[in-house]
Amino acid sequence: MESTGKVYHATRNFMFKYFLAFVWIGFNFVVFCKAFSNYHHEPEFYYLSKILGNGLCVSRGTAPVLNLTMALITLPMCRSLNVALNGAFGRWSVRVLVFYLEKIKVLHLALGVGLIIVGVIHSIAHFVNIHNFIENYDEKYESINWASGQDDSRLRLLLATPTGFSGCVMLTTLLAIAYFSSRQMRDRFYNSFFAAHHLFLLFYGMMFYHPLSNIIKYQTNLKTHPNGCDMVDEAVLRNDTVLQAICSEEPTFEAGEKIAWIWPLIGLSVYLLDVTCRYLTTHSSSRKVATLQSHVLPGKGIYLRLRFTRTKRVPVGAGQYVLLQCPAISTLEWHPFTVIDFPTTIHNTVSLAISVRGDWTQRLYELVSERERYKHDYGVEICRRRIDFLLDGPYPSAMTSMLKYKRIVYVGAGVGITPFAGFVRHLLNFDAKWPTRIHLIWIVKNAEMFTWFADELTKLQERFWKQNKPDRFTLKLFWTQNFNQNLVEEYFSDYPTLKARIFPGRPKWDDVFLDFVTLYPRKAVTLFSCGPKGLTKELKSLCRRYRKHGCNFSYFHEGFG
Repeated sequence: MESTGKVYHATRNFMFKYFLAFVWIGFNFVVFCKAFSNYHHEPEFYYLSKILGNGLCVSRGTAPVLNLTMALITLPMCRSLNVALNGAFGRWSVRVLVFYLEKIKVLHLALGVGLIIVGVIHSIAHFVNIHNFIENYDEKYESINWASGQDDSRLRLLLATPTGFSGCVMLTTLLAIAYFSSRQMRDRFYNSFFAAHHLFLLFYGMMFYHPLSNIIKYQTNLKTHPNGCDMVDEAVLRNDTVLQAICSEEPTFEAGEKIAWIWPLIGLSVYLLDVTCRYLTTHSSSRKVATLQSHVLPGKGIYLRLRFTRTKRVPVGAGQYVLLQCPAISTLEWHPFTVIDFPTTIHNTVSLAISVRGDWTQRLYELVSERERYKHDYGVEICRRRIDFLLDGPYPSAMTSMLKYKRIVYVGAGVGITPFAGFVRHLLNFDAKWPTRIHLIWIVKNAEMFTWFADELTKLQERFWKQNKPDRFTLKLFWTQNFNQNLVEEYFSDYPTLKARIFPGRPKWDDVFLDFVTLYPRKAVTLFSCGPKGLTKELKSLCRRYRKHGCNFSYFHEGFG
């Protein structure tokens, strides 16, 4: 029975993870094969195929795949569209909703990787075509040949023609975006990653410019010059009236109607419409915010409390995030942060807790620190030192579903605790019946970060104790670097319940999961996590491994990196 269950879970996970990928790759393969076959077998491309060989078929076979990918790659980044899809999925299935929200970034990344691979293949095929145009030049068919002769320059065709120049620009743009999108570059040079990603507008522009050289031409007079007439000897043709009637004209060619650009234009138009709507919303009075509080947190963090200037309450839920812009730092960059406190009937404010992780947050930390120092030194605030923000959102995430599950485990690493902090605020403000059991595991390098939400965690414990439900919420706090018991006593002397739950080092995950298996035999447990990729992969693997022990683990994660 255990072996059968193991096979079942492995098969289900395999299908769930790879089925869509196989469908997408298979669909692209069919599109490629259809276009390849068309240019390889269709008689109107007979002469062009003789010059270019399979280079023509490969370059034209990859073209519709590129167009289709370009039509879809911007859609996962259309946040207004995702909000609408979230509404539809949310009413239909929570699991489908959470899976979709989890995989938005993965979908964009997968499309991007596919775009680079197919783009490189397409470029290589065109390099081969340039060589073949020159090597197979024939004066009889100069109207169909891109080259001007066998002494033509390959560099001219590559750099001084619309197709060659735009192709080089697009390939360079793709490789630049790919390089700056690597995790190392994103973490260390976010501004460069952000700027490089906006080169996609140049990519789209060059893509529409790309076909203007009219390289691909088809034969228009197949009835008066069918395939094979070029193989007939001229002496034979002059003496054969039947052949003269069949091959009565020289072949004529023209460029076909270009309609493939419509598909990428649809994706680009939807994205630009989404950006325009978001721009108008963020600069409208309905989303205008004023800064009520801004101060630094222990462990190099920042606390912001922003008030919506409109009187009507803005609907923001636990687990949702907003995009934040600080014009004093950059008028282009928007950064996602989970809301830890949201509007109620009493106050129309949102709160954010931000950890310094890059150049943008470092600059924000410096601005807030400078403002605090000025206020401390002079005892007053002046308008020119006020930090203004623009806010875009809120947007749903996988964490918004925590209230829909009966038993949850939340694992947060460092600032990854913020989605759970919003969830705690919700439980404190409302009498929610679900989840009935809540387990929190919070892992930090610096114990000062525990003080960020010490009050809220203590209040939640006390509330459940008063309700005679002490087991409803359990927590374990792990300090991984330079553990010092004296500092624990110093920081948490006012929080005895938290102090007793702080442990040195990392969690022993096998012991943790065995406890859950023992506590919840044959029951469903949903694990949420927010943290680095290594932790995410480890927890996902543990959930798969311990399902065979009779506890039905489901796993969802959140990450903005």
